[in-house]
This record gives sequence, C-alpha cells and structure tokens, in this order.
Amino acid sequence: MKTIQVNAYEYQELDQDSKFKVKLWLDEVPFGYDTGELDENGKSIIKYDYVSEWDDSDIVEHCEVNGYLFDKRGNCVHHLDINRNKKKAA
Repeated sequence: MKTIQVNAYEYQELDQDSKFKVKLWLDEVPFGYDTGELDENGKSIIKYDYVSEWDDSDIVEHCEVNGYLFDKRGNCVHHLDINRNKKKAA
C-alpha cells in the first residue's frame, strides 16, 4: 500500500469556478418531494429541488453534514480513506 497526501477543501474554501462544479455534481441527483397535490389523473405531483438554486450557506451546511471534501478544482474526494492524524502513517 502506498500512502499519499491529498489537500482537501471544504466547500466554502473553494473559488467560484470550483463551487460551480460542486453545484453541478450535486444537481446530478436532485431532491424529489411530494407537493401533496394531485394531477388531473389523480397521481401525486412530484417537484425537484436542485442544490444550485440554494443559498451558499445551505450548500455549506449540506456539505458539512455529509462530510463532503473537494480538491481545489471542485472534484469530490469524500470516498478516500482519511487518516485524520497529524503523524505520518507507518
């Protein structure tokens, strides 16, 4: 096994271009919710909430709650095994 060091950033630490890339990634799976209304066929009306339409503070909170970290270009790195110790891995 090789050990590498990766600089990971929280959403609020990214520049505007990188934040835009994060929003695109999060928009790939919008949050669907039932409006409680029915269409003309009696089926529930589902609407979708896209992260790109949220305030920045809500995006920061969403990323923190889910533990999302990013490289400086806005690519998610949350699938890495993270060693939070400051010491070198043995």
